[in-house]
Amino acid sequence: MIDLLRTTPEALPKERRPLKSRIFLSCGQREKEIQTAKRVGKILAAHGFDFYIAKDVQSIFEINSEIIRELKNSDFYLFVNFRREAVCVGQYRGSLFSHQEFAIAYALGFERILVVNQRGVKREGVLGYFGCNTEEFDSYKDCLAVVKRALSRVRWQLGYSRRLQAGRTHISKIRYTNTETGIDVKGRMVNLDIHNMRPDIAALETTGRLLSYRPNRSAGELQPKFRSALKAAGRPGFSHTIFPRSCEAFDLLCVGESAHTPGAQHVYLNTALDLTPTPYLMIANGTSELKYEFYGIDFPVLTVVIQLTWPKKGRLSVKVLKQEIS
Repeated sequence: MIDLLRTTPEALPKERRPLKSRIFLSCGQREKEIQTAKRVGKILAAHGFDFYIAKDVQSIFEINSEIIRELKNSDFYLFVNFRREAVCVGQYRGSLFSHQEFAIAYALGFERILVVNQRGVKREGVLGYFGCNTEEFDSYKDCLAVVKRALSRVRWQLGYSRRLQAGRTHISKIRYTNTETGIDVKGRMVNLDIHNMRPDIAALETTGRLLSYRPNRSAGELQPKFRSALKAAGRPGFSHTIFPRSCEAFDLLCVGESAHTPGAQHVYLNTALDLTPTPYLMIANGTSELKYEFYGIDFPVLTVVIQLTWPKKGRLSVKVLKQEIS
């Protein structure tokens, strides 16, 4: 049994669970290598990890469009380095494409890298400068067992991530005015915490916007007329620097009334839009879904779907339905 787990996110409510920690699995492109990768993937999935198996790519376009995207969307990098042609007695080349993936992962700043070599593979390229003292395997027969032991030793933890993630929602009563944008509303403000899970770099210029919304359980999505940046909660601006292993909040929406339409309750966005009177979303009492995007420099885009329950009587409630990296 591989002891990979330190946390059990399944114990959390579904809407509060973080994105699954994701492993980029580079195993070569030959048929037996891909079959081995699938068996390794089953082990990872059984212990709660998501994974991506890198298969054959034929062009620079595919490397740019698929491999780099998937690497940015991964938290760990596992490289099973199979032999290719012999270069001299007892020494062999490794997979060219797998070495390219390894170089890109190294350049992207992966901290959690595990390399498992087949015996006799020559350390070339970036791999030649990478310290590696893991056990080697001899053939396909013992590869899986060696990889299992290597994974057991590194003890990768669920919950580690290189990505932005949505956290808690908060609701508070406010009266908010901004002379620069002309907004003047009072009501209940909904905030969302965005976490930077990385331990090494800050998420600079992190901004958010409303991408679309589905009012009152309607079949179709509506696009907001304006996609200005959301207000950064707690500071006079529309972006946050989210330091490593910390979080900052954004104003998602406000349910209340505007000074321009007193007595009428609507759903407003607190954004950089400098339009007076402040426009509102076409949302009435009931349950609606809103889709947001969050961006940070050197981070993949985080998409978050929020469920807003706004009853005619009773308490306003909000929860995260899902989040994903795009």
